[in-house]
Amino acid sequence: MYDLNVTLQPRRFPFLLLAVTAGTLLPMQFAVNSALAGELHSVTLTAGISYLVGAVALGAVLPALRVRANWTAARAAPRWVWLGGVVGSAYVVGSVVLTRLLGAALATTLVIAAQVLTALALDHFGALGLPRRRMNRARTLAALLVLAALALRLWTPA
Repeated sequence: MYDLNVTLQPRRFPFLLLAVTAGTLLPMQFAVNSALAGELHSVTLTAGISYLVGAVALGAVLPALRVRANWTAARAAPRWVWLGGVVGSAYVVGSVVLTRLLGAALATTLVIAAQVLTALALDHFGALGLPRRRMNRARTLAALLVLAALALRLWTPA
């Protein structure tokens, strides 16, 4: 059986809170980027500006955190690790298009369902450098619940 105490250990609460906070930012990002795309009349320009503003913000924060890059290790990393920005840009473009077509709630529901199912698959296979965490009853139930929530959202009146 699944041990809930492992997940809810007090030392993990700040990280669980961080995850919840990050989750609240997702629909806000969808809405903000959708509004910007409406003003600019360009989804790709919106994604570019979104990443530019994010890069400037990170550029301001990094010196304060005294972050030092290990460029030797970065050069030795697998080539695919550098694709995060490309994936992120596609994500922003997709979220803007979906939010404008479907609304923030349905777009977010679809994205979250896809994220959970993809994350379960990545964990199960240990893909992209992740530690392997096999599917079990609890993870399978979580996947089924996500699919049920998605089905409710898709097939009930708005």
